[in-house]
Amino acid sequence: MTDRRFTRHPLSFLCGDMDAESFKALVSDIRDQGQLEPIDVVGDEIVDGWHRYRACQLLKLEPNTRVLPEGLELVEYVLGKNAHRRHMTSEQRAAVVMLAAEWMPAHRPAATEKGDTVSPLSNKAAGERAGVSTRTIQRVKAQIRAGHGEALARGSETLRSLAAKARKEAACRARENAAMAGGQQRQERSKVAELRDQVAFLKTEIERKNARITELMEEVERLTLERDELIEGG
Repeated sequence: MTDRRFTRHPLSFLCGDMDAESFKALVSDIRDQGQLEPIDVVGDEIVDGWHRYRACQLLKLEPNTRVLPEGLELVEYVLGKNAHRRHMTSEQRAAVVMLAAEWMPAHRPAATEKGDTVSPLSNKAAGERAGVSTRTIQRVKAQIRAGHGEALARGSETLRSLAAKARKEAACRARENAAMAGGQQRQERSKVAELRDQVAFLKTEIERKNARITELMEEVERLTLERDELIEGG
């Protein structure tokens, strides 16, 4: 077995990984029958056949590789080999098409002036490639922008499950906001009550002091009269 090592081309990631049982079956099949289908490579990157390559490594077999011709449209090739070959849902196909389209036309992520790398394809063209409606493409694009593209492509999430999670998160945020607002309202009511008590206390103090002032003024008048009487009597 040669020492040449390959890495996985980004397009190969889009269709996800085999589950443990499927990979185990692949290893067993290659052990018994050999590697029947070649591994497609561009340079030192595997475009299609990553799991066959891993199986060969485990079995210490020389992998049978096939160099793809220059100028080959890799996106179309990968989609043709995977998107319809594997048991994918329509949503998975849509996600794979949209993610793969990032590599058009020069096999590297496409970017617009706004830095949007979701897809250079129109919704209609993407829908035709994936065999889905433009509405599904729009929903998939929104989830890709939200960072859920790979989960959709691999089937670990669906548009429905992501929408349910979004609703749950929105409900949690609403409850948290309501609780925060409720806490603020309680604090405000508590502060109002505290201020009301302070005002009532100050009013009582003012009334008490006013009564004392009245008493003192009356005492002054009494003493003044008594003084005047003493002066007149003297």
